[in-house]
Amino acid sequence: MSLFDEVEQFVKSANRATRMSELEGLLTDAVEAFGFDHVALVQHVNLSAPDAAAQALQFINYPDAWRALMRSRGYLGDDPVLAACQKSAAAFLWSEVPRIIKLNARQEEILGAANACGMGEGFTVPINVPGEFLGSCSFAIRAGRTVQRERLPAAQYVGCFAFEAVRRIRLAEGAQREARPALTGRQFDCLVLAAQGRSDWHIAQLLGISRETVHQHIEAAKRRYQVASRTQLVVRALFDSQITFADVLGSAAASRGKPRAASPD
Repeated sequence: MSLFDEVEQFVKSANRATRMSELEGLLTDAVEAFGFDHVALVQHVNLSAPDAAAQALQFINYPDAWRALMRSRGYLGDDPVLAACQKSAAAFLWSEVPRIIKLNARQEEILGAANACGMGEGFTVPINVPGEFLGSCSFAIRAGRTVQRERLPAAQYVGCFAFEAVRRIRLAEGAQREARPALTGRQFDCLVLAAQGRSDWHIAQLLGISRETVHQHIEAAKRRYQVASRTQLVVRALFDSQITFADVLGSAAASRGKPRAASPD
């Protein structure tokens, strides 16, 4: 099974999940499939705020020794990965953290202690949903292993999909449902082509519109979905079945040759 097939299967299963326990099982299985040993899906909240910890999303299967040490030494508030999340919109390897932020002595201590507890390299996907706490999904390997870099793009999508699935489950538990945002025809066309990894310039050439118009359509779609990045936009649209994996694969009949008929630009 290809990496793409693994991602697609995870998305389908996550979409059907109605309980956190189901999603935790799916995420645990996915971690191994993408070459990692551990995962942490969290919202980074101010734990001193009333009810903040209870309301935050959290699933962590790091080694017990490392989790116990984090609690006993109060490492969470000084976590260098969290600090890097606040500075980077893009996913990053933990070895890249010193490039993103200037580490202080406490943060260097944390990284050393994590390694001593058996934690090796990690890969973190920052997730920013407007109006909510900063979130992240981190994948990690045991000390001594090597990250399979070709699997990182797929892992990034799984992290975003998992976080979105958790949000949906939480909303359902609270008897709340988000209506699927309506996209115009041009917003849909631009979204599909962006999901295929095409640049604004290339999309403009394919659709016969200006690069700035493409940018405006993508930004409008992001506002309708209330997301901060194109990756999150694609994730939400796939979860809502607004677009399909066939669209993302970019078959000739799926999108490029047949823009969807809808409202005009």
